[in-house]
Amino acid sequence: MFKRTLASLMIMMAVLGFASFANASTVITGNAITTRTDYEIIKPERSVYSSSERVVLINGRAPSGTEITVKLYGTTDLTRRSFNLDRLPSPEDYILISSESVTSGNLGFFQKQMDLVRGINRLVIDFGVEEVEDREFIVYKYDVRTTEIRLPYDRESGGIRIPLIR
Repeated sequence: MFKRTLASLMIMMAVLGFASFANASTVITGNAITTRTDYEIIKPERSVYSSSERVVLINGRAPSGTEITVKLYGTTDLTRRSFNLDRLPSPEDYILISSESVTSGNLGFFQKQMDLVRGINRLVIDFGVEEVEDREFIVYKYDVRTTEIRLPYDRESGGIRIPLIR
């Protein structure tokens, strides 16, 4: 009898010991209380990256019926400072290109496709909730045709020089 009781207690402690507990801060929106983990950007995964694609797909999760605003800022390099991912422009150098809004669906997911301009693009995603910070992504859109490696042209021989490989 004592062995069975001890075995039952050991099994009960093992089952209850595997339970995981998570703590999240709460955000009060209207009459409902939600957690900050309800607001999430799934894609893009990185906050700063480069791409040759013309469009960027944005999807994420928010409580059902939430209005999400996506703003796309671009920059024109009129100052010839040659912006890149190592040397980003200041916030004053960005120009608002488009601002679109999307509503999260019944399952709490949303998605949006934004057209990028060539150069540095800044995406700002606003959930419309004061306690949730805006998410910002920097995307450098480059043209594949200008980044291809071209062999040097030799005028004297009228052909293409083939580089020596060592």
